[in-house]
This record gives sequence, C-alpha cells and structure tokens, in this order.
Amino acid sequence: MKRNYCLSLVLLALFGMAAPYSVNAAENVPSSQSTQQAKKITGKVVDAAGEPIIGASVLVKGSGTGAVTDIDGRFSVEAPVGSTLEVSFIGYKSVTIKVTNATAYNVTLQDDSQALDEVVVTAMGIKKERKALGYSMEDVKSDELMKVKTANPISSLSGKVAGVNITQSSGAAGAGAQIILRGGTSGSEGKDNQPLFVVDGLIYDNSSSVIGNSAFDGSTRSASTTSNRLMDINPEDIESMSVLKGPAAAALYGSRAANGVILITTKQGKEGMVEVNINSKFTSSWVKDLPKVQTEYARGFMEDLYGANKEYTGTSFNDFAYTSWGERTNAKTYDNIGDFFQTGNVFDESASVSGGSKNSKFYLSGSFYDQAGVVPETGYRKYAFRFNGEQKVGIFTFNASAAYSDAHTDRTLTGAGLYGSSGNGALYGVYNWSPFDDMTRYLNEDGSRYRMFGDRLDPWEEHDNPYWIVNKNRIFDDTDRFTGMVSLKADITKWWFLSYKIGLDQYTQTASNRLAANGVLKQVWQNGMMSDNTMRFRYMSHDFMSNMSKRFGDFDLNLLLGATIDETKTDRVSMMAYNFTVPDFFSYANAKDAEKRFSHGASKKRLVGLFGEFRASWNNMLYLTVSGRNDWTSTLPIENRSYFYPSVSGSFVFTEMLHKLGWMSDSVLNFGKIRASWAKVGKDTGAYETATALWPVGAFLNGLVGAGNTWTRGNPYLKPEMTKSTEIGVELSFFKNRLHIDYAYYTNDSYNQILSPRGPQSTGYIFCSINAGNVYNKGMELSISGIPVQTKDLSWEVGFNMAGNRGTLDGLPDGMDVMYVTDVQYAGAQAASFNGGDFMAIAGTKWKRNEDGKLILDENGMPTYDSALSAVGNREAKFTGGLNNTLTWKGFTFNMLWEFRVGGDVINGTRYAMDNSGVSRFSGDVRNRPLTVEGVDAEGNAVSHTWEADKTYVFNGVEKSGYNIIKDYYQTYYPKNTRNYITEVNSLRLRSVSLSYDFPKKWLQRVGFVKRASVSVAATNLLLFTNYDGDPEVAAAGAGVGGSSSVGFDYCGVPATSGMSFGLNLTF
Repeated sequence: MKRNYCLSLVLLALFGMAAPYSVNAAENVPSSQSTQQAKKITGKVVDAAGEPIIGASVLVKGSGTGAVTDIDGRFSVEAPVGSTLEVSFIGYKSVTIKVTNATAYNVTLQDDSQALDEVVVTAMGIKKERKALGYSMEDVKSDELMKVKTANPISSLSGKVAGVNITQSSGAAGAGAQIILRGGTSGSEGKDNQPLFVVDGLIYDNSSSVIGNSAFDGSTRSASTTSNRLMDINPEDIESMSVLKGPAAAALYGSRAANGVILITTKQGKEGMVEVNINSKFTSSWVKDLPKVQTEYARGFMEDLYGANKEYTGTSFNDFAYTSWGERTNAKTYDNIGDFFQTGNVFDESASVSGGSKNSKFYLSGSFYDQAGVVPETGYRKYAFRFNGEQKVGIFTFNASAAYSDAHTDRTLTGAGLYGSSGNGALYGVYNWSPFDDMTRYLNEDGSRYRMFGDRLDPWEEHDNPYWIVNKNRIFDDTDRFTGMVSLKADITKWWFLSYKIGLDQYTQTASNRLAANGVLKQVWQNGMMSDNTMRFRYMSHDFMSNMSKRFGDFDLNLLLGATIDETKTDRVSMMAYNFTVPDFFSYANAKDAEKRFSHGASKKRLVGLFGEFRASWNNMLYLTVSGRNDWTSTLPIENRSYFYPSVSGSFVFTEMLHKLGWMSDSVLNFGKIRASWAKVGKDTGAYETATALWPVGAFLNGLVGAGNTWTRGNPYLKPEMTKSTEIGVELSFFKNRLHIDYAYYTNDSYNQILSPRGPQSTGYIFCSINAGNVYNKGMELSISGIPVQTKDLSWEVGFNMAGNRGTLDGLPDGMDVMYVTDVQYAGAQAASFNGGDFMAIAGTKWKRNEDGKLILDENGMPTYDSALSAVGNREAKFTGGLNNTLTWKGFTFNMLWEFRVGGDVINGTRYAMDNSGVSRFSGDVRNRPLTVEGVDAEGNAVSHTWEADKTYVFNGVEKSGYNIIKDYYQTYYPKNTRNYITEVNSLRLRSVSLSYDFPKKWLQRVGFVKRASVSVAATNLLLFTNYDGDPEVAAAGAGVGGSSSVGFDYCGVPATSGMSFGLNLTF
C-alpha cells in the first residue's frame, strides 16, 4: 500500500446518489452525449489492493481545474459531460476517464513497474531520476525519521543506511553524535572526517568543537560532552535526508565534500487550504549497564610494617587513601553509582502552519525541547523557529527561508577533571567512590564542603565529591543561531533556467565555567574561578547556476554550469578570572587585574569555485554523467591554491533492453541496473596553516605587551589533500518492486594528507604542518528491502543493510612510524594511525615476550613491558548493519529496528580506573586468589611465580605481604599490557521499537475540525547483547575532540540510556 501522508491539500468528498461507475487503469470509457453544462463529479481512487490513495491528482483535461484525493481517496470536481478526467499518482500508471451521465466513479490505479523512475534531489539541489545515478545514494523520509524521534537528526539515521557509522558520544543531556561515511579520510588532530551537511541548498556547519582555552580554564571543556550543531534543527521540520556517500556523488560541492554529503530537505507548504499540525511528546529515560563494584574491602590500604632493624612485622590497615585496597569489612555499603543517576525526562512540543496556492507556498514552525539529564543538575533546552516560502511570478520563482534557534546546555565534568589539580570529573568520582562511604555527604551542617580527611590534606590535593561538582561547579553553554537563504530562479525557456542563491549561516556560542570557592582547584583558584569562551561563526555563500536540458530523439542531454563563492569567518574571545575578593560572587570586577586573563583570535577563509556537469541518456537505458570543478582557496599558498578535480559516472538499465527485446518478462525481475563511477576530489586546510602565527606574550616581559611565535610552524609549500574514489554497484528489483537489492563495492585513496606531527623542540616549535601519508579505504555495502506481505488491511515491510570498511595508512615520511590523532590518553592508550597499519588504531604498551610468545619476567617474577607505544587494537568494526521491520494493520503501525556490529576494539578505561582504585568487582575477586605468573627470565630460562595474599615474600630485596604484591601487580604491571583492557566487540542492539495508531477518518468527522490524529508509544535501547562489559557505543571525549579520535574509548562517561516516550499528533 502506498500512501502520501505529507499532503496538505485535502478536499472533502461529496457523495452522489447515483451508483458508482468503476474504472480500471487499463480502460478508456467510451464517451456518451456531450454537453457544455458542468456538473459535480465525485469518486474514489484506490490501488490494486483496494486501499485508498491519498493525494492522487484528478484533473479536468484542458480546463486547468481539478482536485486532489483526501485521506479516504475521495475527490469532487466540476466537469461537463464529454470531458476527460486524468487521474495520476507517483508510482502508478495514469488513467483517463470520459465523463458520461454517471456522477460517481471508482478508479483503480495499477502499480507502475517502472516506479524506480523516482526523481531524487542530488548535489547542488539538482533533481535526477534515481535510475540515472551512477553512484550510491539513499533517502530516509520524514515518516521513517519520526518513528522514534531524537533531538539529534544524525542519530535518526543510525542502523538505517548502509555504510553510515554513527556513535552517540554518551547518554548526557545534549550530547552530540559522530558520523563517518565509508571511513575517515584525514588522519591529523582537528581534521574533520564528517560529511558535509547541506540544508535546503545551504551548507550547514555541524561543528562539535570544544570551545575553550585549556591554558585558562583547566581543560574543563574537553572533560565534558559536547553537542554537534546539527542539533539546532528541529527534526519535525525535516522532510527527508539523502546520503551521498562517494566523492562522485558529491564532487560538485568541491573540497568540502571529500567525506560525502548529507542533504537535508525541510518541509514546504503545499497547494491548498491552510493546515495546522501540533506534536507533543514526553520521554522518560534511565541509565543502563552500570559498572559492578566490590562490597568486601574498605577504602584505604594495607601498610607493610617494619621494625627498627627493618625486620618485617606484618600489615596494618590505613584509611588515609581514596582507593579501596583496604581490609575486609562487613560495614554498611552504599549504592553510590546507582543512587547518583536520576530519571531523565524530555518535554518536546512543536507546531507548524503550512499552505499555499498555485503560485505561493509557505511553511512556518516553532518548537520547544526541554531535557532534564540523568546526571543531576544537567539539561538541554532549545527553542527553534523556521519559515520557508515560495512565490512564482511569471517565469520567476522566488524562494526564501529563515531559521533561528536558541540552545542552552548544562553539563558536568566527566572523566578527565581539572588541569593542574588532583580533582577529577564527577563521573570519575562516581565510579571510583568507595561503596563504604556515603557519597551524598558532601556538605557540613553549616553548608561548607565536607572534607573526608579533614586537615590531613590541603584542599587542592583532595578529590572533589561528585555531588559537590554537579551542585557547585557550573559548566554550561549557550548558542544562538540564525540561518537564511534567498534564491531566484528564472525559467528562460522550457529547457533552460538560471538561478542565483545567497545563503547565511551564523551563530554565537559561549561556553562558560563557574567553579566554586574551597573546592578541589588549583591552589591559586581557592577563592573560585570563572571563564567565558565565546566563538562567533559566520558563513556566507553565493551560488549561480545555469541548467539546460534538451531531448533529441532517443537522447536526453543536460548541461549544468555554475559558480560559487564561500566565505567563513570566526572570532574567538576567551576571558578568565580567579581568586575572587568575595568568594562565589562570579564577576570579572570581583578579581584583581593580575588575576584575570584575556585572549582573542580571529580567522577568515574564502573559497571560489567553478563547476560544470554534462549528462546524457539514451532511450531510458544508458546514462552518463561527467563533471568537473576547480576551486581557489585562500588557505593554501598561491602556487597551490587552485586545483581541479573531475568525476565520471554511468549506469546501464539492462532490464529496459531485455523487456523491449522480449527476452525477459517484468513479472520476476522488473528492474535491473549496473553502475560505476570514478572521482577525484580535493580538500584544503584550515586558515593560516601556511604561515607561522603570532600570539601575545606578557608574562615574560614584565607585563609589557609583546608577541611571539605560536607552537605550530607554518608551511608555505602545502598542497591540497586529494581523494580518488571508484565505485561499482548493482540494483535489482523483483516481483513488481516487492523485493529490492542494492550492492556496492568502493575504494577511496586519500593522499597528500595535511598532517601536523610533533617535531624536535630544538626548532622552537612543537608542531609543523606537512603533506605526507595516504589513507586508503575499501569496503562493501548491501541493502535489501522488501514487502513480504501486502493485503488490504495488512502490510509488512522489511529493510536490511550491512557494510564493511577497512581503513589503512601508509606513506609517512622516513622516521615517522605513527601519527597520533590526539595527545589525550585513556587508560594509557591513544588514538593513532600506524604507517602500514590500521587508520583507526589504538596505541598502547605491551608486555615483552620472547620468540615463542612467552612473557619475559624481571627479577621479581613480574612481566616486563616495552614503554614505546605500538599498535594494540583497531577501533574500526569489521561489519555493521541494521534490520528494520514495519508492520501496518488498519490504523496501527509497529516498527522494530535492530542494529548489529561485528568486530572493532573498544578500550575499557572505566574498568581500568576502577581496577586501579580497587572498587571494581574484578579487583575484589582477584585480590584473595593466588596470583601465578609464568614466563622466562632474562636468560631465557622458564620460571613460574605464585603469590598468595596471606603469605609474605621477598620482593625488591625486602619482605612484603602477598596481598600488596597482588595489589601492585594489578595497579602497576597488569595495566602495562593495554590489551588487558581491550575487547573486540560483537553486539546486537534493539535500537528502537514503536507503535502508533492513526484514528479513523469517520471518528474525526464527529469532531469536525480535526483532519488527522495519531498517538504513539516508543522505546529506545531496551536490549543489548554484547561481549563487552558495558555499552560499546562510546566516545570518551564527546563529539568534539579530534574528529573520530575518541570513538572506541570508554572512560568514565555518562552511560547510555534507555527511554520510553509517548506522543500525540494532531492536524487541523
């Protein structure tokens, strides 16, 4: 059954008393007597299964009048006897009817076996027939996106499109998501591996960068989760999302689209009466897969005691420690982890008004999203408004759109904590707090901070209580964003149009910190600290296009020519003050001038491009597309700033030939196409990387204003990164489009990488930009969709997709064996790319082994290790995919989405931290079990050592308890083999399940003013089957640090959440 639920022009059906006149798609009804007197004609349009077709067009031929069928498939028009009615709808064969004396007609439309002639929107907004595409492209419509609505449109694609890898950074309120198509192409820190986002033809910034200054505010921004800016869009405004995966699909967008493109089309008004839509949704969420803790051993440690003559006298319990390697106890325990998290909730309200006439259309919407996070005192709140309008005057079509959003996020420190102090983030504290200490006790009766060890430690040497952090230390950001676009199209002739478009995307984001006095801060911050880091982003584009299309016999030709000018500006201001005169009064006027910091930076980037595309097709069978683009960028040196890149793609619809020759019936294989493409795409770099920048220096010049070089040396010889891509694929449709198969194989070779490796400090710099290295990706994608069951009342649609990608790096210069994506380490490991190895590798340390693989032990019998980092894992999954099922029965629609993952390593930094602190269940289990280590000594002799907790041994020349030797092993030696904390993950996840009900039209007619109404219930992340100890969908640093660098690193973050939502949708 095919329905169009996005129709806004609905006419009420009027039923005549005459018996209905039935018409089949293959019939032409003979004419009866003719008259010029128009009369009212009513009827109903249904499909072959008898289901009403909504939005079918019923036109009175030659008169310019007509109607559109309503939700029950009914229509009403005025037409004279003898006239002709034309009935049509996308995906069905059109029908013509001669009007006789009958006043009612039932029309049955038959499926069009060539339904794959569907027109889709491709690069630069150009519409093409899907069968003409020589590359992979997938669409996700609004009804699919909204089955389980999420605040982040990126997350709505998860599990639905082959080759699209999405990682939700955490379960925190307002947390962003990372998206990569067909593997990353850039290997250096700060380089962007995400696709280009284009909203209604306007390039839309999706940055998730950490806004802050670590030298000022203690790295508080990189220790909290961040949003990605696509969250500024109201998902209810989205009509469809189209994924252009390969460079051939996206080449017209230039250097920004080397990683693919995601086209977002927002809703437009429809011709007809004004329609009002209201959506209301409530969601409740809770954390899942929390770490397990031991409840046998107290906080503290067992101290080895020695007499006056250094003789060993035994052990004594000492509670002066935050770790939990103390004595066995039966004291009361507290569920500090479980009690810390709260039930989160979301109130999501939106409304829209749309409508239009033959020449005018409009769409206006507003929404409010309010989320309370599962971490206390955290949340995300957003207001969003949008206007889309269109006006036609003669040969001109004028379009305008404007959108405004205001978002506020309250965050908390997660794992890393504050720079320059012993404090840690709230979540690190939660996971590592002793279960024998009540974590809710963070204040004294007088409101001052409770100090666990009193005056035995200086305040800045302690660990902050997580409740102090979330209640006293505020970390928040505000983002105001405006996007606007104005375009003018002139249809010079039927085959030639010109268009001009100007677009603007600008936002101001302020990230703020307020750290209370007397907390665990740097010593100089003991009276508090505040900072505000503001970035102003402004992008403006101008696009001009000329598009000519002509048909010559069996040939269809199209020529597209265009030019674009883009300009991007950023302005950053960082301010910080500390050691306030009046504690906890956060004002820059409350600090002395010597205890304030200020920083300012700005950048400007311009790109000019000329592009062209030639398309040719023959007999609806053979299709060829050739394109080329030349960019001039301001970020590269003059001799290298101009670069050209071409692409070519083609497709052959072989079933068209087979059917015309009579060699094959379309009853089994009704559509078959093979496609191939090749493309070369350039990519520039960030502003000012060709020159060595200056920054202000004052502290080293007795407070005088001065300037010095930054720590990155510019390179005046940089060249653009280039990517060569090939793709071959096949599409098959069987049984009148009841079964569809799409397979693609691709390769991407990205060379001339712009990297920023560390250099010798003797040069006076830390980093230097160079061209070096090739990133090579190859993979496959498979999509299978079908309709196993379709009857009048019941339909079952199934969609399956899977993809696999392997990314490698080679071509690094001599002496450079590894490229670290970021300096940030988790559990002693880093994200890295090794020369000749995996692109998404994990760098860590290893135990030393001999040629036979046996451990090499030291004189104490402990494993030795190699301190140099080497490849210990690969974060890239071998295969990912999803299975989507939709069952529709009468007014009910049930949907279930499963996701799976095969392979790919995740490092469990949370367990690493909990093992070290002695609170993990693993650390509790191993400390009273004998520890046996086998291997060889330095001479290669086989050795074996066993230690028991209740015995003593000579260790490093002195007696030591077996308990402490076991403790040292798991705190010091065990973590040196990074693989001990790495899991090759396999998982199966029930991503979402939903049930909705559309109320029957006859029920709504009793109300009178409600056209459509539905209710829904949905759940997310209810089930997870995995071999990983936790949820493997992790990105420790959020969506904003180092591109994909933190994917696969799990370190004391906000755990994933499950949720249940209830929704109501009304249309008036």
